[in-house]
Amino acid sequence: MMVLRIILLVALQALLLRDVAPFGEWTRPQWALWALLLVPLQASPFVKLIAGFAMGTALDIALGTYGQHMVAGTLLGGFLPTIQQALAPREGYEVTDQPTLRDLGASWLVGYLLISSLVYHLALLVVANWYWHLMAAALLPSLTSALFTTLCCMLLHMMVYAPERRKSGL
Repeated sequence: MMVLRIILLVALQALLLRDVAPFGEWTRPQWALWALLLVPLQASPFVKLIAGFAMGTALDIALGTYGQHMVAGTLLGGFLPTIQQALAPREGYEVTDQPTLRDLGASWLVGYLLISSLVYHLALLVVANWYWHLMAAALLPSLTSALFTTLCCMLLHMMVYAPERRKSGL
């Protein structure tokens, strides 16, 4: 299921959402990132690293970029266990917990999405702008793109994983 989700979102981003940037370079969401962030919490760090590498490589092939997404995806795949450990509840994760709103709550999910997309977009920034004098000018667009990616991933998440409705005892 994880591989199918990555393939589907990479194809969606490459074919339909390639040039979606409502406010120019300031908001360039990475839709395929959502597939990587739904890798189960119990997956091994190596699986997360390989999933990040595969997602980034597929994006590079589909979008015609030369290793930018591969580096950013691999870096994020390597950081996912650390991010998940930093955001873990005091008691730790349950065996059945998934990185969804239903299992871990809104604050956890927003923090997870925001930190992960910041890591991804900052890695894209560093790879795209190898010269230090260009980094400062691209830092703010990277931050706003990460915020917009977080918003887009939350919207996708709400559409796919709608929270269960509570039944009132009236």
